[in-house]
Amino acid sequence: MRNIATAWFHLFRPWSYAATLVPFLVAASAFGSARGANWLHWSAGLAVGILFQATANLLNTWGDERSGVDCVPGAIRTTPQVHEGLVSLRAVFVAAAVCASLACAGGVCLCMYAAPAADGGTVLCFNWELLAAGAAGCLGSLNYSTGAKFKYHGLGVPFVSILMGPLEVFVAATLLRPGFGAGWAMSAAGAPQILSGLAAFALWTLPVAALVGVIMHGNDMRDIPTDRAAGITTLASRLGPRGALAYYRACHVVPYAACAVLAALPARNGGGARGALFLIPYLCLPLTVRTLRTAASAYRDCPQRPKWRGLERASGGIHLVFGALYSASTALWMSLGEAR
Repeated sequence: MRNIATAWFHLFRPWSYAATLVPFLVAASAFGSARGANWLHWSAGLAVGILFQATANLLNTWGDERSGVDCVPGAIRTTPQVHEGLVSLRAVFVAAAVCASLACAGGVCLCMYAAPAADGGTVLCFNWELLAAGAAGCLGSLNYSTGAKFKYHGLGVPFVSILMGPLEVFVAATLLRPGFGAGWAMSAAGAPQILSGLAAFALWTLPVAALVGVIMHGNDMRDIPTDRAAGITTLASRLGPRGALAYYRACHVVPYAACAVLAALPARNGGGARGALFLIPYLCLPLTVRTLRTAASAYRDCPQRPKWRGLERASGGIHLVFGALYSASTALWMSLGEAR
């Protein structure tokens, strides 16, 4: 029984849920202090997001087993529980279906909210923009390694970057303020006085998108040889070891560049000290430098088949630490703006 419980723990991969938590924290840092912020909706939305991620994790195992990618000689079985017979492949699919069903039901319920009526009461409303964003997230979790199989066509990393970057931040922000749609969310915390709403939102969520994508890319870099042997095309296998390393570096550098831009933009409006708050995430830079050096060293040792092990773990840690610091900097930036 203990072995089965451990097997399910690894299949659900709860340590990966930080990828869902960070976008919600970033949204909360910008809009959580607003009057009337709905923390109950935010919390329930976080639970729904985790259910969607659990669905993707389970379907990834199910899809990889069915595609035979883990049977290639030399392949690293990240979740060997099915292969070892502790959990059946059918049970994994059923668990994924249950998680997806609960997430969809919860997501639809969260689209409903009570709004003030003209007579002083309340009226039940439905947020269609939130439903559309949630539907995109649902389709993403169902088609990452199954269905359309974005992962196997070199589209997994950019797809995840969008879904768990700007899209998830938008969902979390809208849950905090039910009734406000895309027009409100696009005026996000990045640099609203200088950039247009959409540009500010894109710049503000860029670090989240880059770092969540690099987690997946680090995993795919490790599997380049075996993915090619299995006939699977990931972004890493398409770029090759040298190109994959270049993309990995870029995704780590982009968040710091975005923070530098955010720090500089408010200075043009006389708010230099306030804008400098966006340099707080640079405290994470030593972790980034160490990880990039490790990746570069593995490439130099064997350019044709680099032994990239643990990059996804290291990138995941950077994503969490950078995300927490970025949330703190955004929250301070907002609070100082309200105090002025």
